[in-house]
Amino acid sequence: MASEDTPAKKRRRAPATRGTFFNHFSGRIDALTSAIFVFPLFATYQLGILLSPGQNGADFVTRGLIELCARDLTNYLIVLGVMAVLYAAIILALRARDTFDPQAFVPVLAESTFYALTMGTLIVYVMREVIAVPPGLALPPLATGTGGLGPLEIIVISAGAGLHEELIFRIGGVGGLGWLLSGLTGAKRAWILALVISSVAFSLAHHIGPAGEPFQFAAFTYRTLAGVVFALIYQVRGFAVAAWTHALYDVYVFGAS
Repeated sequence: MASEDTPAKKRRRAPATRGTFFNHFSGRIDALTSAIFVFPLFATYQLGILLSPGQNGADFVTRGLIELCARDLTNYLIVLGVMAVLYAAIILALRARDTFDPQAFVPVLAESTFYALTMGTLIVYVMREVIAVPPGLALPPLATGTGGLGPLEIIVISAGAGLHEELIFRIGGVGGLGWLLSGLTGAKRAWILALVISSVAFSLAHHIGPAGEPFQFAAFTYRTLAGVVFALIYQVRGFAVAAWTHALYDVYVFGAS
């Protein structure tokens, strides 16, 4: 005879199944859930770079992965396959314990899409009306060296930018630097300093190296403000929302250009 759910079991299951969309906005997304939600960006990029023009400039993960696989394509695909299996196993284990709801990815994607579609307008308004910097004729994409790409290449490059640049400049720049500075200036001032430094570094990175753009103050200002937006999203909503916002913004801008 099938066993019935006890009231205690129903209570444990309730947070994962009731009001997913509204519960999504009740707090910042935790690190484990963010890692699960950004894995599709990781997989898209890691497979897509086999066909795309090159790696993202902030991508230090792939270099190590390639060396780990002894520069062998078969080993590389095997490692990605093992990662995918582990990813599925983690989701199933968390789901079985009622500590993770896959449906929560839908509001993450919806929220990120909203930010991606509106942040350009907000930044241009700030540039024009607040700091009086003419934004120019076009909004710059947040990645460089991506002219004349097809749809698949745009998706791959955008996924790489969303994942790896947010890892470096938001987790490392905002979270890591803020933590290091907190002992010197206090938590609040440290976070503000980390936000400013990481946003400026994020913008400057697009003008450095052989694939970097020629420096233009309007483009530099635009990307600095974009870094501020991403930092605020990361701090308030979590890494997953910041990464997906960045990726979807690049897809939107590249697709419209």
